[in-house]
Amino acid sequence: MNRDEMNRRVGAIRKAQERLSGSPEVVEALLPALYVSYFLLDGHGHNFEDYLAAFRGASLPFLGAFSSPEEFGTWLKTHFVPPPRGNMQIAGERYTLGYSRLNGTPLLLRLPLAKDLRRPGGAQGQERLWLALDQAEAVLSDSPEDLEGLHSAALALHFIHAAGCEREFSHFLAHFDEHLPPLCSFFTREEADAWLKNHSSPPHGASVMVGEDEFTVGYWPRNGHRVLLRVPQDEAFDDSDDEDQDPTP
Repeated sequence: MNRDEMNRRVGAIRKAQERLSGSPEVVEALLPALYVSYFLLDGHGHNFEDYLAAFRGASLPFLGAFSSPEEFGTWLKTHFVPPPRGNMQIAGERYTLGYSRLNGTPLLLRLPLAKDLRRPGGAQGQERLWLALDQAEAVLSDSPEDLEGLHSAALALHFIHAAGCEREFSHFLAHFDEHLPPLCSFFTREEADAWLKNHSSPPHGASVMVGEDEFTVGYWPRNGHRVLLRVPQDEAFDDSDDEDQDPTP
């Protein structure tokens, strides 16, 4: 996950919240746009990188133009081993092809039109959210860099919908600020990693402390992958490498 890109998203939303502090309901409505960056750390960043690149017109492998989803499905049956990455057109609409490392299935992700960027769909596409995004764009209009971060955050909300992660994201939002006592504590990261490696079934989502830092346990039973994810603080991400970890088997 590109730290600069993530900091740009988080920083833009926080700046908009500061400038809109006189409207607490708008500040609250922007929380999904803020927290989506933290959510993407937990195993979703590898597909969003390509999704963002394709939206911006960056160079990605072009997989072809298909007249219908059925035609694409026929092509995919003979081209998904190994999983390809790239963009394509299906019935005139733009898509990227992702890959679920959790269950090994393809993820067909439709790219929104630029005019629909601040109209996120799915469970998080409530009217109050996109109205808040409009107001955020208005107060950030003097900074092209902040606008770029805001648009990246809005695209991340589209990604959540396209990837079918609405329920998972809703659960994440509901429990993001929930304080749970740590399951256990360690003096060093090496001790914590050894505990995680040797645990027969690590409790996914549990909190552990390593020194002064809090981590969340990630465990994917299907492939046995384990990871410790640093709990994000209110300030922008620090310079450690923990946030860049991607749950790749």
